Amino acid sequence: MVTGNPVNPFQPPAPGADAVRPGASEGSLEKAINGEYDFEIGDVLSEAWSLTDGFKGTFWGGAFVAYFLMLAIIFSAAFVLGIVASDAGMVAGIVVNVLTMAAVTPLIVGVMMLGIRRACGQEVHFGVVFSYFHVLAAAAGAYLLTTVLTYVGIVFLILPGVYLGLAYGMTLPLIADRSLPIWQAMETSRKALTHKWFRLFGAYLLVGLLVLLSMIPLGIGLIWTAPWSVLVFGVLYRRIFGAASPAPGV
Repeated sequence: MVTGNPVNPFQPPAPGADAVRPGASEGSLEKAINGEYDFEIGDVLSEAWSLTDGFKGTFWGGAFVAYFLMLAIIFSAAFVLGIVASDAGMVAGIVVNVLTMAAVTPLIVGVMMLGIRRACGQEVHFGVVFSYFHVLAAAAGAYLLTTVLTYVGIVFLILPGVYLGLAYGMTLPLIADRSLPIWQAMETSRKALTHKWFRLFGAYLLVGLLVLLSMIPLGIGLIWTAPWSVLVFGVLYRRIFGAASPAPGV
């Protein structure tokens, strides 16, 4: 027999919902590395959903501009390097694609930080998405290194690659938010996330499935689930590593 009212993560948020749920656990780098943090998947999803109220417009404003900038960078790189890639074969094409993705990492970081700052109860506006170009070199380097290590792990029995792909998942925001060097950010993310790896995997898997379902029909549900998924990441970051630092220029 079930007692009480189960939490529905998709229930519309109550008016005036707090930006950060009272009593929600807060983390720190030291606690995270030692595994001194905890979270329940349903609680994280519910808190993230409550934060979508008043956030969707900010998210989509920044996301659309970031998306078109990414397309411009990708198409420019394809135009400039396309001949080289076509002449040198598939391997060169892969290299070009990886380098191009590395070039847009500040925009990816900006979207991540938009969700993190919202989860930490800080001011957010779409300009936050474009506040992290100063970490281009470090973010691109981290992206390249984590991508290579993950691919190597996939080659060797797949499971190591799956492990590393998730374990390195908070490397970029640690570089942008805490100014950690590349390897230190990677190892901080890996050591911290390893403690709750399977629970994090379950959370991301559930979020991914719900986002996919929301695309039926015509992707209309993405209006809510896309910003929600970014907020889930933000809530997890705060629970594990603590509140974010103020964004540059904000």
